[in-house]
Amino acid sequence: MPHRPTHRAPPVLLGLAAALLTIPARATPAPCAGQPVTSFISSVIGGYQLSQPWRFPNLLATGNIGLYQVDGAIRQVLDWPDANPAWTRPPGYDGQAVMTAMIALWQGRAGGGLFEGGQSPALTPDVPPSHYHVFDDSQSGRQFRWFAAGWHPHVTMLNLSYTDTAPPWGGSFHNPSSEFTDRDVADTAIALRDARMTTGAALVLPYISNGAHGHVSDSSDTDGQGNPGLGVRVPSDYATDPYYANSRRIALMAGGFGIDTPANIFSTESYYGTPHSAMFRRLIAGEIRWANRHHLTTAVFMTIFDTQHGMRGNGPDFQFMRGVQTEVRYLEHAGARPTYWIVGQYSNGPATTNMPETDTTPESIAQVATWVARHARTTPPPHPALTCTRR
Repeated sequence: MPHRPTHRAPPVLLGLAAALLTIPARATPAPCAGQPVTSFISSVIGGYQLSQPWRFPNLLATGNIGLYQVDGAIRQVLDWPDANPAWTRPPGYDGQAVMTAMIALWQGRAGGGLFEGGQSPALTPDVPPSHYHVFDDSQSGRQFRWFAAGWHPHVTMLNLSYTDTAPPWGGSFHNPSSEFTDRDVADTAIALRDARMTTGAALVLPYISNGAHGHVSDSSDTDGQGNPGLGVRVPSDYATDPYYANSRRIALMAGGFGIDTPANIFSTESYYGTPHSAMFRRLIAGEIRWANRHHLTTAVFMTIFDTQHGMRGNGPDFQFMRGVQTEVRYLEHAGARPTYWIVGQYSNGPATTNMPETDTTPESIAQVATWVARHARTTPPPHPALTCTRR
């Protein structure tokens, strides 16, 4: 599965970017008098469109939508990337004004929404930087400008990308985002604590399963390099497979996790092929069922995936709606409803990729998110106050 960008940032701390800005104080949200929001919308390319409510009145009317803001979108809204042809600057664009408008529109909805960041000296200062790949968008410190301007989400999603190379089983492959060593578990405990302090969030959830190899783990079946899990005879059960023991430890420690599932990777055979795609789907469903049994919070991010032009996670995805509907229905029928659904994209191009646009534009992020907000069912949130709308 395509990985989120983990470009290594220069080994400097944010003396100018973060230290001069106030870290938000943790707030305890009041009890939710209504229904908590369980669906969220996100976009990096065209993300500024989420500051313009005229684009998605039907989505807002559902009352079941919040903002999911990736660190890349936070940075790009403020620092327009002129070198990226995918970003066509609107006339008179003012990043500060866009940020202010987005906060005004979304802060009162879904507890401010969800923030996604990554390990970095800015967000996880007490984890040794040599132990992980730095997420440079979080290292930029732009999230602190949003916090200082009044955006205070109660939930933070944290990307992990560790550098150690010894997987739990023999073989050379190590996915730094889903296969965790004992050192990774200890570092994650520190990272969760740090992220609660630096973001002010009441709940910090790591992404724990977004890798291409660990999805069919089976210690009795290996690939040509001796890596476990690429065979077809015995599909993995997340709840019992010792390969995921440390992943389960992290999930229990955090109180839940996020799953990155591009909809048309999950819903088609185009990425993993047959039969591994079916095994991947069963594993994801098993993860969510296990989490629900333990009353954990789960977030499923359904992003774009271009099966037609080989652009992978960059799009455009001309079957986005069908892929999302297929994924939602599969997980519902499998008894694996997550706590939160997220619809969006976190890529950097091309210019023709899916964007929010309007909630009546075919295959747009806003249109797909509207369907999810109306129709996708969830497991009752363990912490309903965290994503409660208060207007």
